[in-house]
Amino acid sequence: MDSLLEHTTVAGTTRDHELKVWSDTSGASYSFVFNHAHKVQCAIPGFRAESRLRVRATDFALHESCRLCDPLKAEMVDSEGHVLYPFATQLDDLALVRERIRPGMVLELAPCAFAESLQAWPDEAAYLTSRKPGKALRGSKLFIPNPASLLSKSSTPPPVEPRAYFAGQVEAADVRTNGVTGHQFQHALVRTYGGTYDVLAAADEATPQLRPGNIVRGTFWLVASVTAGLG
Repeated sequence: MDSLLEHTTVAGTTRDHELKVWSDTSGASYSFVFNHAHKVQCAIPGFRAESRLRVRATDFALHESCRLCDPLKAEMVDSEGHVLYPFATQLDDLALVRERIRPGMVLELAPCAFAESLQAWPDEAAYLTSRKPGKALRGSKLFIPNPASLLSKSSTPPPVEPRAYFAGQVEAADVRTNGVTGHQFQHALVRTYGGTYDVLAAADEATPQLRPGNIVRGTFWLVASVTAGLG
């Protein structure tokens, strides 16, 4: 972590915090939030995403231990403003934008999705024929926000998390190298229901190698930055 901190640049300051960001040519990034005593209060991994999403802000959920990690609750909207579904995402620039976001604001986000579990099929035909007998086939473009809420049997709703279970088609894919750690990772543009995400996945034997045309499905941790709409 120290090697990243040595190469950060100041992204902005507020009354209470300073945001410094490390990034390199691979697109990998890390956002560090400092207090006025120059102590790191929060560190958020991210990526300089190519894709963009149009969302309508609704509120912020509460993180269990870090206010700087409170997820943004929003509605995915189409080009005509119709709501597709609600979801939540972490913001790596939250320290700078939180006080400027109001319910109902339409924002543009640069989203990335860190793969926590991942499956892949060569193409849509292979995906469609993979259904097991007696099992319903999930669509090749689906998006289920906060999947833990569907599995919970408690009468108390589980916390809102910036996590989603989705499937989509790979539009572009490559392997990149983090310039500081030397570790390789996969980057793919994946079109799913509602939009396209920059998906980040491990580049190892346990993870499918992604190629354009693949159908992928898995659970993802969502992180984004606000690129427009704050006024």
